[in-house]
Amino acid sequence: MVRDNKPEGFFYLDHRTVDSKHNIIVDVHVTPGNVNDVDPYLNRIDRIINTFNFNVKYVGLDAGYFTNYICKGLSDRNITYAIGTRLGPHEKGKYTKINFNI
Repeated sequence: MVRDNKPEGFFYLDHRTVDSKHNIIVDVHVTPGNVNDVDPYLNRIDRIINTFNFNVKYVGLDAGYFTNYICKGLSDRNITYAIGTRLGPHEKGKYTKINFNI
């Protein structure tokens, strides 16, 4: 992890999928900390669909998942998605376009 206020060392990430209707965790997948969140995502969705026979219609994801690979994969599966947007690069202490209301 190479971000401000993050500890240094070896880490693991857990990727959780939650059923939004009942707030139940339906999948947890652990990877080394250097694996991008995007890499296991579509395989995990496929596993959830096949294991629980869910009819997944919608997913909500944070900005880290906004890639062509994820968008195409969800589109191919006929899943509607809402993905956050990235703020873009900025310098500490300086205003960026996100600070201004248009």
